Amino acid sequence: ARRRIHGFECLSRFDVEPRRPPDQWFNAAHGVGLGMELELLAIRKALAALPAFPDSVQLNVNCSPALIISGTLEPLLYDGTDLSRVVLEVTEHAIVTDYAALAEALEPFRARGAVLAVDDAGAGYSSMRHILNLQPEVIKLDISITQSIDRDNHRRALAKGLISFAHEIGSLIVAEGVEKAPELDVLRQLGVDYAQGYYLARPLSLDDALYRARED
Repeated sequence: ARRRIHGFECLSRFDVEPRRPPDQWFNAAHGVGLGMELELLAIRKALAALPAFPDSVQLNVNCSPALIISGTLEPLLYDGTDLSRVVLEVTEHAIVTDYAALAEALEPFRARGAVLAVDDAGAGYSSMRHILNLQPEVIKLDISITQSIDRDNHRRALAKGLISFAHEIGSLIVAEGVEKAPELDVLRQLGVDYAQGYYLARPLSLDDALYRARED
């Protein structure tokens, strides 16, 4: 509502040949047994920049349930990272077979102030299972719902229901993929807490993100 920067989602880009979208590089890494290593490298590179941002800014990092359960993230508990400024986004669409183990692995991070977000709400069955079993502090509304929401009554009705549900359980809701002013206007009217997307900012380099955060 204040039109101020709340945080940044940290995403990977690969400046190498062959040119591929990031998800293809991560899939390739998983295919040769290096997927979790690449995930961890992306998270470490992102969080290394955290001290350079103003204290009011959070950084969101994407992590799969497999990475969380593996214990590979545990060094973040002891290396001085300010976890109160970190949002862990659970991203994987595959069904989690052991939510108790996932919740147990997340507990030390949440106890230190880390926020849990579930991505892609409304896009599929697995994201709703994540929400019901993990009780995240943040729910991210999928781009498939936010796009054209200003012209589509069905999308608006679904978003209204998910926003009401999120607030009923004490979660904040972030609308992803906002690309036009009318979409943002409708989402604000529906009560979303935060929004992200090309209308608000295109993907930025680290230096540009730091500049924007300090100027805001």
